[in-house]
Order: sequence, then structure tokens, then C-alpha cells
Amino acid sequence: MILLLASLVSAEPLMASLGEGETAPFAGRLFNDEAVASIIAGKEFAEQQCEIQMSLDYSLQLAEKQLAIDYLGIEKETLQKKHEALIEIRDEEIRSLRKHINPKRSMWIFFGGFTLGTASSLATYYAVNKIAEN
Repeated sequence: MILLLASLVSAEPLMASLGEGETAPFAGRLFNDEAVASIIAGKEFAEQQCEIQMSLDYSLQLAEKQLAIDYLGIEKETLQKKHEALIEIRDEEIRSLRKHINPKRSMWIFFGGFTLGTASSLATYYAVNKIAEN
């Protein structure tokens, strides 16, 4: 195959104008003007068709990449909103827990309980002493 291509590349093109009824000065293919025009037009058509196909392929690949970019953007936004919602839930939970666990309130409850216990102990002691005196 390579030898065939090399021989075609190294071949020198020959061209001769012939009139009707004249013999060709070399062996090969003989085309009339319409055939040459058809070959040239076919070549130009094939080039244009190739360019159109390449443009179409490029546009399709570009559209696919843009779709992937758009999908990733939407996924990012969704994850960001989910993250923000989770942060809000966490903050609300922290606020709720802080309402239930208030160090100031628990300190007052402790002192109130201590005072009430001491007062009831003293009252009981006083009552027992009064009963014992009678």
C-alpha cells in the first residue's frame, strides 16, 4: 500500500490537448472538459461537505460540553442550597438547645433548691425542738 501511494505521489502529471480523432501521446485516462469540470466540482463539493460535517461535529461536541457544564452548575447550586439548609437546621437546633440549657437559670434553680432545703431543715429542727420542750 505504501509503495502504491509513493508511486502515485512521485508520478508526474501529463496533460495534452487533443482534437477529435487524434491519438493520445501517452497511455492513461482521457477526460473531456465536462468530466474535468465534474471532477473539480466534486472535489470542491466534497471539501465543502467535509467542512460542514466538521462544523457540525464541533458544534455537537461544544453543545455536549456546555450541557455538562450547565449540569455541573445546577448540581453545585443544589448542593449549596442543601448545605445552607443543613446549616440553618443546625443553627436552629443549637438555639433550641441553648434555650433548654441556660446556665443562669440552672444556677438560680440550684440556689433556690439549696435555700428551700436549708429552710425546711431549719423549720423541721425548730419544730422538733418545740415538741421536745413541751
